[in-house]
Amino acid sequence: MLKLVVDSVLAQTYPALEIIIIDDGSADDTACMVQRAIADRPSWRERVRYYYQDNQGISGALNAGIARAQGKWIGFTAQDDLWLPWKLEWQFRALDRYRDCGLCFTDAWFMNNPYMKMTLFEFAQKQFKGPLGAIDDPVQLVVGKHPVWTQTMIARADLIRQAGGLDPFLRYSEDHDFLFRMGLVTKFCYVGMPMVLIDRSPADMRHLGESKNWHKTEFRLRMDQYRFEKQQKLGQGLSRDIQSTIRANLRSIHSAWANWYMEQGEYEKARTSLARSLDYGLTPSLALKWLIFRTAPALIKKMLIRDRSKEIRFDRVSWQLDDTAGSPAGPTV
Repeated sequence: MLKLVVDSVLAQTYPALEIIIIDDGSADDTACMVQRAIADRPSWRERVRYYYQDNQGISGALNAGIARAQGKWIGFTAQDDLWLPWKLEWQFRALDRYRDCGLCFTDAWFMNNPYMKMTLFEFAQKQFKGPLGAIDDPVQLVVGKHPVWTQTMIARADLIRQAGGLDPFLRYSEDHDFLFRMGLVTKFCYVGMPMVLIDRSPADMRHLGESKNWHKTEFRLRMDQYRFEKQQKLGQGLSRDIQSTIRANLRSIHSAWANWYMEQGEYEKARTSLARSLDYGLTPSLALKWLIFRTAPALIKKMLIRDRSKEIRFDRVSWQLDDTAGSPAGPTV
């Protein structure tokens, strides 16, 4: 698959200066394959550079590439996502039109997942006017469910470095954190046509290293809580709408922690998490949960176990889709 990915970048109608492959601790014959391709293919020999490092996760791999990049613009892709030939050409058309934008993203198609027969913009439930356009408030766009995926974007190298690259602590949702920080330093523009094919095959085939824990509730909550608390610190002084969304996310995270602790039978920790959730604002459903927890905590535990048994685990993206499409996946509390 890596050969196809590299060839898709080499085939761009607007040529890429260089392709940097960061091998993040692979245990197969990736090194030999790349070296053979570089030796046998003039196009690879001219522009492809390969580096191996011990496994550091996606953030560590992308940061290693950022540190070595020589171009003014940087784009990211994984070992299983393909760029269509006109991607860079259309993105630089947009960037030429919107000179104050330092990041450009595109729409995309999903592949290898029968539950996602739609474009990325459709999945994110976002509609933009025209084939090209600008986003004046990118933080407002990316603070919630959004259509900006790192596989589709290119950004100015100096702004990526100014934003601090990717957070190596995050082994999950690191792209959301990165895009939030990019929104603090520049405006975004877009190409409203699919320019990338994004692989959504079963997650166990795509996730490596610590990110293979994607299906573990405790792992996801730990990563997301860190990310939202970081957003809250960085977001001081932003609009009330943005701060309200961040508070709602933190409220949801601590409520989910309470659910998890109740499932484990750790009621004191559940009470603490539920109280922390209330600190971020009272909602009718949260008030009801607090009332039931105070009067009959075992009842909530039974409800949670029942609902968890109905879930279909594809990956987190697919769960959201299943809920909206009326699939047999069960609700969560």
